Amino acid sequence: MRNARDIANELLVLKAQSGDAAAFDALVRHWSPILLRYCSRLTQNADVAQDAMQTSWLKIIKGLKRLDDPACFPAWALRIASRVCTDNLRRKIRRRKTGDALGAIPQESQSSYNDEALDLRVALGRLGADERILVGMFYGQDMGVGQIAVMLGVPQGTIKSRLHTVRKTLRAQLEEGDQK
Repeated sequence: MRNARDIANELLVLKAQSGDAAAFDALVRHWSPILLRYCSRLTQNADVAQDAMQTSWLKIIKGLKRLDDPACFPAWALRIASRVCTDNLRRKIRRRKTGDALGAIPQESQSSYNDEALDLRVALGRLGADERILVGMFYGQDMGVGQIAVMLGVPQGTIKSRLHTVRKTLRAQLEEGDQK
């Protein structure tokens, strides 16, 4: 079921694809905060999220004319942002493995977490990048299981199973934190 906001968004995409600079500016104004929040959830770092959002926009600009269905713009843009964030996380992990000081977790960040109260943000941080992306899509962007399945190219049952596993993991981590 499409609403007026979805139709207006599709119209902006169509106009932007045809070269309308004002429509593209409106698209950027509307979607930048959404992409930034999404990237922030995935990266858990404001600076990295800002960079990821900007890189995502560069990729969106390059590929916008090739987008066949303007109704797919939200999922398409979030998929691009997911890939950019995942690439950033992979680079960060590689730096940690090679001993790069830039990839290390600052000591003050480690000591700021209270061992007695493991909150949701810490539990989410312990998830893998793919799991955080899934949680971000489902809960953060209110995407349905069907949308996520299409976006990731996997069956809906797989998405349901992965969400169930993530919820179970988070619940266990939160319960463990309460028992300390």
